[in-house]
Amino acid sequence: MPAPHWFDDGADLRPGLPTRFRLGMQGKMKISALAIRPPVRARHVKRTYVSSLDDRPGAPTRELVLLALEAARRALDVDLTPISTRIPMGPRWPDLWPGEHYRLLAALVDLLQPGTVVEVGTFTGLSALALKQHLPAEGRVVTFDLIAWDRIPETVLRAEDFRDGRLVQVLGNLAEPAFFNQQAALLEAATLLFLDGPKDGRFEPELYRRLVELPRRSPAWVVWDDILDLHMLQFWRDIPLPKLDLTSFGHWTGTGLMLWPAKP
Repeated sequence: MPAPHWFDDGADLRPGLPTRFRLGMQGKMKISALAIRPPVRARHVKRTYVSSLDDRPGAPTRELVLLALEAARRALDVDLTPISTRIPMGPRWPDLWPGEHYRLLAALVDLLQPGTVVEVGTFTGLSALALKQHLPAEGRVVTFDLIAWDRIPETVLRAEDFRDGRLVQVLGNLAEPAFFNQQAALLEAATLLFLDGPKDGRFEPELYRRLVELPRRSPAWVVWDDILDLHMLQFWRDIPLPKLDLTSFGHWTGTGLMLWPAKP
């Protein structure tokens, strides 16, 4: 069977990340690719596992299921052409739905009309722009990353995207206690979060642990990216809060929607 265009076990390999981390993950991916021949041919193949649901915690609530259904229906009519036309060549990812999560993210904002949206993982800016498209007039998207948006060669972001203050980038690692504490008030105020971190087996569990310790006056909705990634499988399964796998209406590598309940 011919090798796929790209076979990996998942990791954030952006050039700006620490060299030791990138080289270690690249080595693991190469070993995996050599040891396991994927049973399917495609442009990009990722290895994952399926597991039973009857014995997992975090069953979805009726409210969560209804939101998921309405978001999927609304995503049918979302038009992200103004964003996808910024991609100079190659696939226009925001237009690919189902398969990519951009239209689902825009639909969730359209439904929820959140005052504050938090994104972890700016990268090219496609998801930040999708989240911004249907914000209410007074809303804002705060996107976190370790690398400034204008240092990413593939970025679709422009300086004018930030001028009205409705899109803000903050640099820092939310898994670090001091930085997390600096951002605690913002995280408490957010009613929609999109978390697309490094999937290294450490960042997401640490961020989740810190998030759920925060007080909340009202519930929030959290979208986790890449929940089918090998480094995310056990973490996603073990979340005890109400959650639902929305992969069929989101990102092909896994999209999970979680309810973060109010906590006095």
